[in-house]
Amino acid sequence: MMARFCGYLEKVFQLGKLMQPLRDSRRRPVIPTQAVFASVLTMFATARPSLNQLEKEIRIPARLRGIVGPRLPSVDSIGRIYAQLDPQHLQQMLSAINHQVRRSKMLHLGDWKIAAVDGHEFFSSRKRCCPQCQTRTIKVQGEEVTEYYHQGVVCHLIEEDLALPLDVELLRPGEGEETAAKRLLERVFQNYSRSVDIVVGDALYFDAPFINFCREHHKHAIVVIKGDHRLLLQDAQGVFSQQAPCEWHEPHRHVRCWDQEGFTSAEGVREPLRVLHTEETVYRRERIAGKWQQSVERSQWYWAVTLSKNQLNSRAVYRAGHRRWDVENDCFNTLSTHWALNHCFKHAPWAIVNFILTCFIAFVLLQCFWLRNLKPPARHCVGTLIGLASELYRSLGADCRAPWQARPP
Repeated sequence: MMARFCGYLEKVFQLGKLMQPLRDSRRRPVIPTQAVFASVLTMFATARPSLNQLEKEIRIPARLRGIVGPRLPSVDSIGRIYAQLDPQHLQQMLSAINHQVRRSKMLHLGDWKIAAVDGHEFFSSRKRCCPQCQTRTIKVQGEEVTEYYHQGVVCHLIEEDLALPLDVELLRPGEGEETAAKRLLERVFQNYSRSVDIVVGDALYFDAPFINFCREHHKHAIVVIKGDHRLLLQDAQGVFSQQAPCEWHEPHRHVRCWDQEGFTSAEGVREPLRVLHTEETVYRRERIAGKWQQSVERSQWYWAVTLSKNQLNSRAVYRAGHRRWDVENDCFNTLSTHWALNHCFKHAPWAIVNFILTCFIAFVLLQCFWLRNLKPPARHCVGTLIGLASELYRSLGADCRAPWQARPP
């Protein structure tokens, strides 16, 4: 299976060509940077949770030589070299892979391409730190203790069956999430200019600088409105009280919706906003104490939208607003649970970003192979994506040679 996986990566994505520009700051490297990247990619593709797990394979050189090459790096060398590798190289590689996904027609793109931005805390420590760590004070057994942590913002394409993270940006000390998000989106808009039309964010991103930032880059925004923005909410509630809602049914839920354009009460926003409000009734059926029980949950949502009704109808805005959770469910939760996204492989600023980007690259490649190459009977036998990672791990061996490794004479 691993040989087939490597052959697919070379045939569809030309991974060997993408690895060639990888360089770190060493002047006379003995171990190629490409070998280090291939080692880390193999670690994530086989769902090994740490470098210590990878070390067991390095001790048996034949298991990795066909993928990594004749010079296998130690785990200490991997951490040290990843701390010297400029993340720009891996950002460009991830961008090239995502563009190839689109060119190969693996996506079901509609008229609008939608991406979500959200923050995530990757790990924390009370002992180890670096110059880029954020700090907070917590109480442990009644005593105040300084905790060091790293938080980042991720941009993720939504409304697709493939979970495609586009890029990541770490917060700097004392910096807010929105500031890092703007820095991230600057790069995303440059690298994915035709792949992102709309940015979706939670209530943290509802302010004039962020919305104006998106519009200055000719992108649209859909952001949640909450109680902190009373003036716009009061205007919208006054207008909606005079309107009859439209209604529709979703699976296990009933939705009542109000939608109106032309609100100018959001201070600092340079153009009128559209506000969409929904009241949702969710019907749940749960098994409790051996008996099925029905429950009903009700919720209300408000979204500020820069698109007109003619550009995107109410139901599409509603779906995009809720699909914002794709970045939590498909990216953060899945990668944290099965691919060690929240593990600190090397506590150095560049190393942290590089390991996250390599994790994203491996995740995208695994999904493409799983959903776009394997036939349904093979997927049924393997079972799940994590099952595929386990199958790749079992198939490591001397007879597995990647196409990007030169054949022996």
